[in-house]
Amino acid sequence: MNLELAKLRYESHGFLHLPQVLDAEVVGRLRVAFDRTAAAYQETWKNEIALGHADPRFCDIPNILDCDDAFVDVIDQPEMIPLLLNLVGQDVQLNHTHARLFPPGKTFTAAWHSDLADLIGIDLPQSPNFFMKIHYFFEDLRPDQGCLAFIPGSHRFPQSHPRPRIDDPQHSPLVQIVVPKAGDVVIFNTHVLHMALDNDSPLVRKSLIYAYSHFWVKHYANSVPTNLEKYATTRLRRQLFGVEEEGVSYFDRRAEQNTGGTMTSFRSASKRLMKRVLRATSRTWKK
Repeated sequence: MNLELAKLRYESHGFLHLPQVLDAEVVGRLRVAFDRTAAAYQETWKNEIALGHADPRFCDIPNILDCDDAFVDVIDQPEMIPLLLNLVGQDVQLNHTHARLFPPGKTFTAAWHSDLADLIGIDLPQSPNFFMKIHYFFEDLRPDQGCLAFIPGSHRFPQSHPRPRIDDPQHSPLVQIVVPKAGDVVIFNTHVLHMALDNDSPLVRKSLIYAYSHFWVKHYANSVPTNLEKYATTRLRRQLFGVEEEGVSYFDRRAEQNTGGTMTSFRSASKRLMKRVLRATSRTWKK
């Protein structure tokens, strides 16, 4: 599996399920950091619910790049950078971040929605590389644990396309459900029709969400750590964090020009990842 084939699958299906991208050390760091951060935010979330300012069905912990170094280090995982450059473009930038908890219960998402349905100024069906989300998983999920589900190819639908009604998504031939393991990554075009299924398990579904678009797209504050001096240690990181470079237009930022000699190691890491993908028996890619 090479980058060209990964891009072809992404642009035709609208999503990718990549197994075992994160090694055991990274998975362990993220699990510890996530659980500690979630515990610290628990009372704030409860208070926000009581005030009517938060949805009790799910929790997105804000500003995670300020919570733990592990959350920052995910943004330039060597295996992921070549994919980002291929699937978004050389001007890729981090747009927003969340640490999400989905407790047992009915889904909090709209059925078969596009995150960009109301976007103005972009022809989404003709712009498959405009906006993507990456979900990082550091725990195995059960099939009934509120997994992500997609309608492959639906990112090519016009924004006015009516949402389909699928009464039994678990058994519909139109639907592909991703049941990730710890270390897996799910990447998707945010215009592809998708949803989180009901969490019928007794367990909280946990994931880290990193959204990416182009350098010229306005990003959210939670995509930039407060301590840039500490974390923006490479030109690539500065680009991902949206830091301006003197004399370079917003439209002219290119990662190949901002990574020095690191692209060779990124490509080598990506090749290792793709070999694992080729050997994997992901049900998502079997359909």
